[in-house]
Amino acid sequence: MQEFNTLISRLNQSMVQACNALDEQRNPIAQIMREVNAKQLAYVLQQYAIFPKALVDLMVLTEQKAQQNGWSRIAEELQDNIAEEMGRGTEGVSHYRLLAEGLEDALGVPVVAIAPSPATTQLLAHLNSIFRRGGAYILGAAYAIEASSIPELLMVQKIIRYLLQKEMPPTLDHFFTMHLNEWEPEHEADLRNAIAHYLQPEDLPEFEAGFYMVLEVMDIWWKGLAIEAMLYPALEGAIAA
Repeated sequence: MQEFNTLISRLNQSMVQACNALDEQRNPIAQIMREVNAKQLAYVLQQYAIFPKALVDLMVLTEQKAQQNGWSRIAEELQDNIAEEMGRGTEGVSHYRLLAEGLEDALGVPVVAIAPSPATTQLLAHLNSIFRRGGAYILGAAYAIEASSIPELLMVQKIIRYLLQKEMPPTLDHFFTMHLNEWEPEHEADLRNAIAHYLQPEDLPEFEAGFYMVLEVMDIWWKGLAIEAMLYPALEGAIAA
């Protein structure tokens, strides 16, 4: 569908301009990175690690909606993505555990046991609300997660490298190499192609609305994380001992 392909091209071109968090210069953490200490940046990474874990739940919600609507190709693609996220191809270790345990080893801070901060709690609530809607809106939201993953992961990688000031440990290097070069490009392309089979021209405005809503709440989250990082000593209780 030409209209869908044209929309996808426009959304991907405008994505970084629409969402400061996806730009390595305008990202709220990038702007304060040299003003905060290592503990404050580690706090941001501890909170970020919660996001990949939450994404699996969002994929499950979307897969359920796809099944209900008879979108079999989308459901199959999401089932495949969920299986991969949960450890197929990584010896049963979920992608979340790869990141969380890699950060624990590299930074010497707890990650798996961390509780969501106020900003992260708000993000999860917003995303849960978005992904409980239906129709083309949830497809736009799901596509936004996949389409924005590479610029966001590049930003996270930049923070880690700045903190470590040395070569990234093998576990984290594998996590980023596979996501940036294989997993995420495949997920984006396969989900996009599956969605194209079902959307009609009249569905595209709703798809676009869902796409931009995800970018908006992601931007709010990163701004919140920057504020929390600056206030980190006062928020230390949000991190499990």
